[in-house]
Amino acid sequence: MRKIIQESLISALLFFGILYATLQVDWMKTLHLHPTIVGDKLSEWVWKLSESSLWKVSNREVCEPIDSLVNEMCIANHIDKGDIHVVISRDNEVNAFATIGNHLIINTALIRKMENESQLCAVIAHEVAHLQLGHIQSAIRQQAVITVLLTLITGNGQSEMLASLTGQMISNSITRAKENEADAQGARYMHAMHLDPMEMANTLETFESYGILSYLTDHADSKERARRIRKMHFSHNGPYRRILSQETWDKLQEACQ
Repeated sequence: MRKIIQESLISALLFFGILYATLQVDWMKTLHLHPTIVGDKLSEWVWKLSESSLWKVSNREVCEPIDSLVNEMCIANHIDKGDIHVVISRDNEVNAFATIGNHLIINTALIRKMENESQLCAVIAHEVAHLQLGHIQSAIRQQAVITVLLTLITGNGQSEMLASLTGQMISNSITRAKENEADAQGARYMHAMHLDPMEMANTLETFESYGILSYLTDHADSKERARRIRKMHFSHNGPYRRILSQETWDKLQEACQ
């Protein structure tokens, strides 16, 4: 029995040692693999699965205002609008997230919950920052490497289950490591748009006060993140502005009911 325990412990240490070593190496670069070989194909496959579960909104009173906000953000920050694929989903979960294929998913429940366009821009800016900083693509590549590694170690039978579990652990660790970077970059995006960058902090605090967990589940330590944003220094760039008229904002909120 003692020998079995020792062998199991050694196997576990070996597995997680290999896993840790794998995450420390940029295997795509080391093996001279072009991202399209693994990352893009995996992205395309997963996006098709994800897209089928979305209830896409095509209402002009919803799509056009959101497009205006994203377009203004891209122009002010020299981002290629073609790099951002916005999908508005009719969903009662208060959430927005960046995902594979440079897609930005915004749920109608999130739009309804926002008190003003600056709060909505803060959420959009945070997610656009994830895309522009390469956080999503790097996670996909890591997941692809882990899947291959687990297949080699366990065989096809258990690799899918282990990859899913390990992938979630990796995703969580990446999220915690990258959230502050996306917050700061998102606040800079807002400043360039002549919007109050402190709305990034206000939005996090608003979610906290509402007790909205669906968005905060993947965005831990919102109070601490808000404090970090408030410590950032921005040059004065004139009075803050509105992008949408009050009438357009009201119609957007109504259309998302």
